[in-house]
Amino acid sequence: MYQVFNFRILARIFSVIVTIAIIFASPSHAIAAERRPIIPAHGQPILSGNMHGSDWIAASEESKLAYCEEAFAAFRGSAAQSYIISHNIQSLSPQGLCDRMDQYYSLEDYIDDQLGSAAAIAPILFADTPLGTKY
Repeated sequence: MYQVFNFRILARIFSVIVTIAIIFASPSHAIAAERRPIIPAHGQPILSGNMHGSDWIAASEESKLAYCEEAFAAFRGSAAQSYIISHNIQSLSPQGLCDRMDQYYSLEDYIDDQLGSAAAIAPILFADTPLGTKY
């Protein structure tokens, strides 16, 4: 009886140590700590998540890419991306995210949607469409 009790205590201590090690070794903490806002050069406007599709369409490619790099970093740092098993989403890049957002806003129904919503929905909605597709 005494050996079983000692084993349970040691097993619990071991599981706590492993849990703590996993928490500190997790790369998501490093990603969140390294994120810095990306500002487009040459005085281009800075896009934000609460802007709309018309702002996206009017923005320069440099501003779009700066927004996509920031949105991509947020996506990769989120827990939600680990549940997506599509190869096209797992291999997504900031440029690919911009292309998916261009596809999203090429449909008139989505023009009033905010950029933050489009950045979350567009990669999933257009995961299987060829890059550069416009509607």
